[in-house]
Amino acid sequence: MSISNAKSNSLALIGILLSSCSSVRETQIEVASGNYDYAINRALEKLKRNRSNKKTDEYAWILEEAFAKAVDRDLRAVERWQFENHGKALEEIFFLYEGLQQRQERIRPILPVFIKRENRYAELAFQNYHKAIVESKERFSSHLYDQARERLALPSKADARIAYDNLTHLLQINPGFRDAEALAREAHMKGTDFVLVSLFNESPIALPAQLEEDLLSFESNQFDTLWTVHHREPTSDILYDYEMRISIRGISISPERIQEKEIIKERSIKDGYDYVLDEYGNVLKDGNGNDIRSDRYITVRSRVLEFNQIKSVRLDAKVDYLTFQRNELLNSYPLTSEFVFSHSYCTHSGDTMALDDHYRRLVGLTYAPFPSNEQMIYEAGVDLKNQLKGVVSKVQL
Repeated sequence: MSISNAKSNSLALIGILLSSCSSVRETQIEVASGNYDYAINRALEKLKRNRSNKKTDEYAWILEEAFAKAVDRDLRAVERWQFENHGKALEEIFFLYEGLQQRQERIRPILPVFIKRENRYAELAFQNYHKAIVESKERFSSHLYDQARERLALPSKADARIAYDNLTHLLQINPGFRDAEALAREAHMKGTDFVLVSLFNESPIALPAQLEEDLLSFESNQFDTLWTVHHREPTSDILYDYEMRISIRGISISPERIQEKEIIKERSIKDGYDYVLDEYGNVLKDGNGNDIRSDRYITVRSRVLEFNQIKSVRLDAKVDYLTFQRNELLNSYPLTSEFVFSHSYCTHSGDTMALDDHYRRLVGLTYAPFPSNEQMIYEAGVDLKNQLKGVVSKVQL
């Protein structure tokens, strides 16, 4: 091995050792700072990767110390919370016991951990927290359940929503608890705002049937939220809270117009070449003895008749939100939607070379039938429906 290679290998080894020492030191600092679970996870990562590494003993000691301190901290916290008599304390006790058990389960796969320098196995005092978890979960679940029932007995939607939150939290930690699922459905129903959607056409022009269908199709997830449901048809067993009244106030349709415009297009194009002559009429030569030539240009023209077809429609509407029982106006949102049909084509006489790209494209087109009034109104209505989505998303009932 050359001296340079030996030196390179030595530097690499020193770098690895320094990095390893730095990692151990950083993990020890985390323990000293009280970040016990971070230190435990770091030590587990190193021990899983290599059980025969020179630093195995250091990480085993870190694991012992961090585990003991984390358990002591959590059990002291449980003891403190046991003196409290409220839902927060019950929740904290349950999650602390779960955390104690989960920490042990993270460590269990790497056991046993042998510490060579002390000829012993790492001491990790595991305990069985199963009974404590079951009992604390039952107490916390009962608390959430009782709180939800108390809220449900109150008349307001806000209380029903709090009850629903408690019950969904309960079902996450303790699925199937008593009749919590049925109570959650009841709380959701009681806390939901039901909105009846109606459509009025105040214009003398009839709306396309498909547009009416689209404007009233509010049963999809794009409009409904957790606490707001829209219906287009009233349901007898539901007491509605609000009405969303869509009013088409006016429909304006322009006449079909074709605008004609005549344009003369000119362009200078290359049309061969001429020889460059001297004063005696002889062809001039370049330095290589080749004939010198100059480009010859001609001007080409074309007469263009451009036709522009235009037709437009405008819908003016508004959305009113009203209380359903008292018919009181809460808010109003004006909406305007416009759709423009525009189509261009052209004819020409003369040299096609005079046309630019724009007119060359138009030459390939012809007259297009104007869309019907019904189709125009429908296209404008598509944009109106999108605006309705924006209104629904920002309304706070």
